[in-house]
Amino acid sequence: MTAKLDIKSDFGVFEKIPDLVYLDSASTTLVPRTSIQATTYFLDKIVSSARKGAHKLAIQGSTIVENTRKSLSQFLEAEPASLSFQKSIPSSIASLIYGYDWKQKKKDRIAISQGEENSVLVSLLRSAEVLNIEVDIVPIEDDGAVSLSSLEDMVNERTGIVAVSHIVPGIGTRNPVSKIAEVVHSHDALLLTDATRSVGITEKSPIHLDCDILVFSANIGLMAPPGLTVQWINPSIERNHIPGILGGSSVSNVVGKSYEIALQPDKFESGYINVPAIAGLGASINYLTNLHANGMTKYITQLVNYMRQRLEEIDTLTLYGRPNNETTIVGFNLGDSSEIGCHDIALFLDESNIAVRSGLICAHPLIQSISLDGLIQASVHAYNSIEDIDRLTDTLTIISKDLM
Repeated sequence: MTAKLDIKSDFGVFEKIPDLVYLDSASTTLVPRTSIQATTYFLDKIVSSARKGAHKLAIQGSTIVENTRKSLSQFLEAEPASLSFQKSIPSSIASLIYGYDWKQKKKDRIAISQGEENSVLVSLLRSAEVLNIEVDIVPIEDDGAVSLSSLEDMVNERTGIVAVSHIVPGIGTRNPVSKIAEVVHSHDALLLTDATRSVGITEKSPIHLDCDILVFSANIGLMAPPGLTVQWINPSIERNHIPGILGGSSVSNVVGKSYEIALQPDKFESGYINVPAIAGLGASINYLTNLHANGMTKYITQLVNYMRQRLEEIDTLTLYGRPNNETTIVGFNLGDSSEIGCHDIALFLDESNIAVRSGLICAHPLIQSISLDGLIQASVHAYNSIEDIDRLTDTLTIISKDLM
């Protein structure tokens, strides 16, 4: 196995709880000290919003934003102008949907995978309600992946946007995004992909998945402070797209009732962007780049494979999804949920300072199709170890023997 990275000292929570086994990184990843320091420095020494003035502090704030954008573009192998900083995944998607020219393109349908997280699913459902657009929910296979045959049947010339995530929440199944893109593009539609659970973790950048729009939380794989979303939009469409939400620096001039749209990426960044978190993201990118150089992706793959192997040793445990080498997530339950619920198991684990996510994982239609009462999601990152996995499985074995 790749040598243990041994980086727990870079995260303050392990100083507070030395025996913590943190396995909830797919929901909220721990933030390294270097990122916190960069965020604190901005708030303490600069504060001024980027692009909102000509004085030296405003210029320093703007420089931080653009330097982070450049670092992120290099990390993801993308053009800087294609990356914009957003408030959240729902607001990013709403701006995209409201700005899409449905009438001119003669489109009036959205197709959404049943496996989408609520941030994607519900924001699209609400946008469709406002715009009076029809919605098709594409069912999933038994392993949680979107059904390609159903997708082919549902997507047609009236479909404008299709939403399919890269990694399915809760169970970690990987969708065949490149194959999905072929179907979507054959009908002149756009593919929107949530890459939150893969960006920064997989060897290959999700920019190369052949989708048209990527959205992802910067606080999961990228280890940035919470409250920041990144959007990537294919350069072939970004120049002609006018976002549905505008204001602040997203416009270059306003006269009377008319306004001029700013150039990308500014036109996608309405209002005040989260510069403190962006400052932290810049430091996190540098931190992650070093981890990648030291074999992080291979190490994480080995950790997840080991976790599945150990969990399979527990007779009463049910694993969900399909194993693959591009996920940090394992979903499971102990026995029948009527015997002992997933939240109860999570609480028992918490008593041993083992943190996992439980319930419907903010992906209700997906998880309820697998387990009505929810499941346990265990997810790793670079700060985890073989010892963490053994603590989890040994404790689950004790719970199983004592309570079932």
